[in-house]
Amino acid sequence: MSRHAGSVPEETKTRLLQSAVLEFSEFGFEKASLRRICSRADVTTGALYFFFQDKEDLFGHVISPVTDRLLSIMKEHYERELSSSSFSIAKDESEDFRAAEEVFDLFFDNPAICSIILNNREHPLVCSFFDTLIQMLDCQTVQLLSQAKPPLPENSYFNDCTIHWFSHLQIDAVLHILSHNLDKPQATEQLKIMIHFMRGGFLSLLPDTKNLK
Repeated sequence: MSRHAGSVPEETKTRLLQSAVLEFSEFGFEKASLRRICSRADVTTGALYFFFQDKEDLFGHVISPVTDRLLSIMKEHYERELSSSSFSIAKDESEDFRAAEEVFDLFFDNPAICSIILNNREHPLVCSFFDTLIQMLDCQTVQLLSQAKPPLPENSYFNDCTIHWFSHLQIDAVLHILSHNLDKPQATEQLKIMIHFMRGGFLSLLPDTKNLK
């Protein structure tokens, strides 16, 4: 017999979230059924609405452990870059590599949720997540460039369009790797190659790279 909300609230919520992960993985957001989610979790639809406002709210709770954690990883990464006592635009790649490994740890620890995010790219919550990530990348590049020594000339290649394109390039590199069936060591190594390549391109647009090393 189905259990009702309030009997074991946290355990019921956990079952609903686990069921929702399976449902969104199999059917995507649009075709997902709240009734199937409740049936698999062995609760009533009333129990679901005890915890979540609607399917949109449930979807947000499903993906937030990954999206929130990824934004936190990137925030910490950017703070480390900007606070480095030995900062320069051309500093070594070790911090980039550390963050890359943490990103892939998150992905491979949560493959189902990450697949839901990647397979529902047009959902407003997923769009908002990627928009936030792009904005963070844009802001970080601007701040890094503001610390360049010597300062960049006003007519440098790094206009708003270039900076925004570079942000998309970084995101696309990760998405490209995740679209292939690579294990974690392979994915991490491939991202390191791409980081090395993108840093080389970034540095090539600076007016006097040799003075930044």
